[in-house]
Amino acid sequence: MLSRTLAQVRVVIHYPERGGFQRSEELVRLLRAVGTGEVETRPVRYAVDRQSIRYFHAADRDVSGAIGDMVGGGGRATVSDFTFFRPTPRDGTIEIWLP
Repeated sequence: MLSRTLAQVRVVIHYPERGGFQRSEELVRLLRAVGTGEVETRPVRYAVDRQSIRYFHAADRDVSGAIGDMVGGGGRATVSDFTFFRPTPRDGTIEIWLP
């Protein structure tokens, strides 16, 4: 199994509609500055309790940890293995959920 690089991934940042936009934009700037392939944001109607980073393919585990280290919020402790999730997002998709 080969690990993907930042340039090969798509990061989707989910943020709460009420109050999460500014933090999501900070992360967009950071991730683009370090060469992340694609970065998108999506407002959601509910907030999670704590920041979470999710990967859906084993090849994305290492780069998800690196993203966790960059964005803070607990670092690698916030990275969750969602390889069981169906339907699986396309290869290289990593999600960040903001509280």
